[in-house]
Amino acid sequence: MAKDSFTTQVLAKVLELAATNRGEITTDAMSTAMECKTRQEHQRMLKTLRDLHQQGRIVRLSQGVYGPTQGFKQPDKRNVMWRVLRTRRRVTVEDLVVMAEVSPQYAKEWLATLVKREVVRKHQQPGLIGTWQLINDTIDMPEDDAKATKLREMRRKRKEMVADVLDDALKNLQTIGEALSKARDVINTMEEGE
Repeated sequence: MAKDSFTTQVLAKVLELAATNRGEITTDAMSTAMECKTRQEHQRMLKTLRDLHQQGRIVRLSQGVYGPTQGFKQPDKRNVMWRVLRTRRRVTVEDLVVMAEVSPQYAKEWLATLVKREVVRKHQQPGLIGTWQLINDTIDMPEDDAKATKLREMRRKRKEMVADVLDDALKNLQTIGEALSKARDVINTMEEGE
């Protein structure tokens, strides 16, 4: 299993400690919790906190005090992988798993799409880990139209299935309603005949 990135570790620690400390955590407490032993390690942790704040993943409550953000939305994983690929120019599946926090299967699928679109080229030597090299930097991330079409079709079929089930239920309710109406008529005629 891939080890979490330092940023992920810092974010997890902020959320963990803030949950037990009225929703806030000081940089000194973070440094202790992250076991920063040198000034360099402490500075790295502070820079990561600043980055997380700029990304909107945590809030700065006051100088040296941070807390969790309410309603933070994770960036689209494909956009994160695209930024990693454009920055590094050559990546492995493991790079994407660690940096974009995606599953290996999802990273492979995304890279295969880019190979088909001739955006990347796969380099594989026997016995070595495969790498994918960016060969056509389109600046904007290529969209996976085939997958989007497939997902739209799946959603359309599900809507049709739900509509059919609802129609059947409505017919059954109408049949039940008709049966109850007839039963009421029978009861009313029985009462009139007494």
